Amino acid sequence: MGSVHSNETLLCVSDDRLLTQKMKCKVHPDQDSGVLCCQQCEAPVCMKCISTERHHGHSFVAASEMVVSMRDKCHEEIAKIKDTIIPNCRLVVQELGKNQDTSKHLLSQVRTTMTSKIRKMKDILDDILSNNMKELTDIEHVLMHEYQDEVHKMNEHLARLQEVLDEFEKKGQHMESGDLMSIYNRIQKLKEIPSLKLHHDHPTFQEGSGQMDAETLEALFGKLTVPKYLKNSMQKIHPNKPKLAMRIQKVKAIHVPDIDRCRHISCMKSNKTWVGDELGNLVEIDPKGNELHKIKTHHFRQQPTGFHAVTLEDELLFIDQYDDSISKLLSGRKKKTLIKFKEWTPISIHVSHSSDDLLVGMVDDTQQKAKVVRYDASGKELKTYEFHEDSKKRLYNRPHYLSENINGDIVVSDWEKQVVVAVGMTGNHRFDYDAEGGHPPGTIFEPSGICTDILGNILVCDNNDHLDDSVHMLDKDGRFLCLLLRLPSSSLERRIRALGVDDSCNLWIGDVDTNEIRVYKYLE
Repeated sequence: MGSVHSNETLLCVSDDRLLTQKMKCKVHPDQDSGVLCCQQCEAPVCMKCISTERHHGHSFVAASEMVVSMRDKCHEEIAKIKDTIIPNCRLVVQELGKNQDTSKHLLSQVRTTMTSKIRKMKDILDDILSNNMKELTDIEHVLMHEYQDEVHKMNEHLARLQEVLDEFEKKGQHMESGDLMSIYNRIQKLKEIPSLKLHHDHPTFQEGSGQMDAETLEALFGKLTVPKYLKNSMQKIHPNKPKLAMRIQKVKAIHVPDIDRCRHISCMKSNKTWVGDELGNLVEIDPKGNELHKIKTHHFRQQPTGFHAVTLEDELLFIDQYDDSISKLLSGRKKKTLIKFKEWTPISIHVSHSSDDLLVGMVDDTQQKAKVVRYDASGKELKTYEFHEDSKKRLYNRPHYLSENINGDIVVSDWEKQVVVAVGMTGNHRFDYDAEGGHPPGTIFEPSGICTDILGNILVCDNNDHLDDSVHMLDKDGRFLCLLLRLPSSSLERRIRALGVDDSCNLWIGDVDTNEIRVYKYLE
């Protein structure tokens, strides 16, 4: 053991000598530095430098001692890194992860609180409006009844007057004095017009003193306070909002062999894309179109339309009508059922990019009813959109495709109803778009795939068999802006159903006659 230790010592000393021999003075590298190092400067020095002003008052040691000393110091620092700094860094990473989860939870709470507050305010306003409307209906009933009574009284009086007139004209020349006196007395009584209530007091609506502006409503609703540094960071996300390009340009065409008549596209943040076809196949592709994964879903009650979506974390959600469920695809190609439906069949889904809520379009088993329901990320039902607020008129016939705009509007492409229907987050009916301005008068609008972009534009396919296939662009209020894309009936690229917009503001279009996906640049 002693000889081994001796050998290790000799090797170490030998290494130190080699290092010492290689050390040169930085000021005079051509000079032999000797075996001295300045302790204050921690650098090798030559004999010329020792007496200079630069090293005045400094102390010097042999270079070999300095090497040993620095090696010991390095060992001490490395030990500190291993024992303290690395564990502390890992603890910081763990803490950041926890804080990230906490921030996400807090932001979710803020969204939930704001949404709950506005819904409560809307419920209160709905109750006030409903009570007032009911009272006005009762008042109208009372007033109309009173008017009818007055009209009845006057008609009876007119009938009696007419009766006297008819009797006198018929018998007046042959009446005796007694009969004439009787008629005269009746005329005197009937000359007096019955006392009727010609005017009634009406209820009035006294408007509140509060102003109907954003500041006043914000004072009631509450205000979102954003730290200054976050505002500055948020401005960097979209420093310059894109605008509509002068000319739409095709960026690329992707061939997807395992897709038969593309029906829906879900673009992901990771630049990957899920594509679904009318047979229920779902294929994940990379930006070049290479197939990454494929799964099979079942759609024997309703033809597949907008039957899949991706979460904010790029997780796939999909509808399977085998058990009328919505599931999430987990790692390892396993699935987790989120929601199961009874007496309703889901046909379209969309994930809100602002709240992570899930929007589901569905029809009932009788095929007579349709609705859109909002769920939170855990599958808890939050809100149902089914009827116009001011009537019993149904909002939807078949919500084939749906999306949520940046202002919170839910836009639905209803092929059977031949309109795009938009409602606000609280359920207020915003508009119906029937292709006015984007269609020749008298022609049928057949909307299918629908999506929204960063500017709040609404993009929707139009698939009238007798017209060119096209993509209509609407503003957030449902006003027609332009035909973003028009594919003539003579073109091989004309049968489009699926639309999607990626994070680079590219428009993805799926062709139902081929297995090709085309990507267009329309914003700049």
